[in-house]
Amino acid sequence: MTAILVTRPSGASDPLVAELESRGYTVTAVPTVVTRPLQFHWPELGAFDWVLVTSTAGVDSLPDVPAGPRWAAVGETTAGALRAKGVEVDFVPPDSSGAAMASVLPDPEGMRILLVRASAADADLPAALRKRGAFITEIAAYETVEGPRDSAAALRRALARTDLAAVVFASGSAVRGFIKLGGGNSLPAVTIGPRTTSAARAAGFTVAAEAVSPDVEQLAAAVERAIPVEVGRDG
Repeated sequence: MTAILVTRPSGASDPLVAELESRGYTVTAVPTVVTRPLQFHWPELGAFDWVLVTSTAGVDSLPDVPAGPRWAAVGETTAGALRAKGVEVDFVPPDSSGAAMASVLPDPEGMRILLVRASAADADLPAALRKRGAFITEIAAYETVEGPRDSAAALRRALARTDLAAVVFASGSAVRGFIKLGGGNSLPAVTIGPRTTSAARAAGFTVAAEAVSPDVEQLAAAVERAIPVEVGRDG
């Protein structure tokens, strides 16, 4: 069989695992990056015009959802997690990225916006929204841990597979975590987008394919383009 290594934080429960298996791959899932909640004080959410959430980890951190603010999600996966909490999502950018969110969020001038995201997230999203006239409050709801110790043994077992054909990365943090755990860069990489591609190449990986958008189906399609399921079969 053709085996693919998925490195996203959700491990075996990640929907990418099921999607790849449905396309005929054997999948091993080892998180090379995880998120951990942080302690913080929530402001009164009803005081904001918009609440922007950039990941499902941010959704998980939310308290009871109040009426009042409009809600924006960085992509459909995050939007789905918000809807599962009973939130009516008012805006999802056409491209799942902070840059798209900042450039096309409707009429942010003068708006009070709460941004829920990781502690070490890039400054470009709030900076761009402030440039458009928004008043931004940031909440660091969780931290990203690269190369979690609990994954070390599982990664060694995964890399010992003789049928392992590629590794999938969905963030630069996952790339760095993989290297931190001793993964090396000999496997071809399939990435979720340009930033992850840059991180993978900087770490010495050959990037075999990049997803055209960050949803699960397109990431699986990128794997399929780069590593046909017949390749690596041993009967």
